[in-house]
Amino acid sequence: MMHKYLIGNWKMNKTLQEAMDCIQYLLPQLEAIKDAIHSINLNLVIAPSFVHLWPIKELIQHHTLIQLAAQNCHHEIQGAFTGEVSAAMLASVDVKYVIIGHSERRIYQKETNDLLASKVKKVLAAGMSPILCCGENIEQRNTGEHKTAIYHQLKGGLVDLTLQEVQKLLVAYEPVWAIGTGQVASLEVITEMHDFIREILLEQYGMIGEKIPILYGGSCNAKNIAAILNGSNVNGGLIGGASLQVNHFMEMINNIT
Repeated sequence: MMHKYLIGNWKMNKTLQEAMDCIQYLLPQLEAIKDAIHSINLNLVIAPSFVHLWPIKELIQHHTLIQLAAQNCHHEIQGAFTGEVSAAMLASVDVKYVIIGHSERRIYQKETNDLLASKVKKVLAAGMSPILCCGENIEQRNTGEHKTAIYHQLKGGLVDLTLQEVQKLLVAYEPVWAIGTGQVASLEVITEMHDFIREILLEQYGMIGEKIPILYGGSCNAKNIAAILNGSNVNGGLIGGASLQVNHFMEMINNIT
């Protein structure tokens, strides 16, 4: 049975104390339902701010139910890049996953497919798993160019990967028009796009493409998460705002276990 993923992307939220309180509240509740979590092969991941990675790593290091992700990394190995964080730095604090190409970074930091392809390679070289995000904006959706946009994002962001590297890859589909808006893509749209992404991965990597997890991100919440994860080729959720409230995040976990 393929693993399922629930990844909480905290974005630029929470002070250190708030982050610590959240994890300390979450851990005993996860331990109480660990058998249910294991029974569905659910991987739980938190992506906090860079400055919170080490303190949270210290909290969770003796727990197997939750892992760390970073929200980004730099596309170079090291160097004079003030304010940036390398893949090797992240790996050194036990980060397991790195989110690459989130729509907010594509929009605000103008990240290109070529740049993201370099980041994917750096993450893999450091022994972590990249979560490459893709998604269309409302204009592309309305003009029927949504599949073309996704195709180019995946083809451009996944370049020169070995079959061994591909096995560490995750993809997240996040329609830009549904992120933080409360507007959730219909189950029909989610199924259509996840099936399309699976076709691209199969085309590019053969049967290995069948095993690459595809996550959905876009205004997921406790009420809709179970239905979304039951969809064709939906292997998990990349959760934004709904992961910030620990009770709500825990409710999401309970609703899928």
